[in-house]
Amino acid sequence: MTVAAKCPASVATFRSEHGFSITVARLRGLLADKGMTIFVDIDQADAAAQVGMTLRPTRLIVFGNPKGGTPVMQANPASGLLLPLKALVWEDEARVTWLAIEDITSALVDGYGLDASVVEPLAKARALIQMAAARDPA
Repeated sequence: MTVAAKCPASVATFRSEHGFSITVARLRGLLADKGMTIFVDIDQADAAAQVGMTLRPTRLIVFGNPKGGTPVMQANPASGLLLPLKALVWEDEARVTWLAIEDITSALVDGYGLDASVVEPLAKARALIQMAAARDPA
């Protein structure tokens, strides 16, 4: 049995029902469908190859929606250290694809002193990551 990489409790990890490339495409499509902006899509395996190293397929997708993030940063500019949101897609040694996203809402409320109602829209991103991993309904 393949298991996800060890992560802190704030990181939600999902095993994808799809291969790596399809998972990345599904995630990008879902983000676009929900009006999210993909600010950058970093191919970390390619970056490793550029310095003569190897890394299994790994992509970091940085995304968000200014309608959700701007009020957070207006309330506390330092919260911009956690924004925009990030999703990681990687393939493990058994060729199983995983997705992960960090739930930053607790950190924003507890650590940055923000009202939960301001950060609540950001919590919806977790469901999008989970949807990208899921098998399509029959």
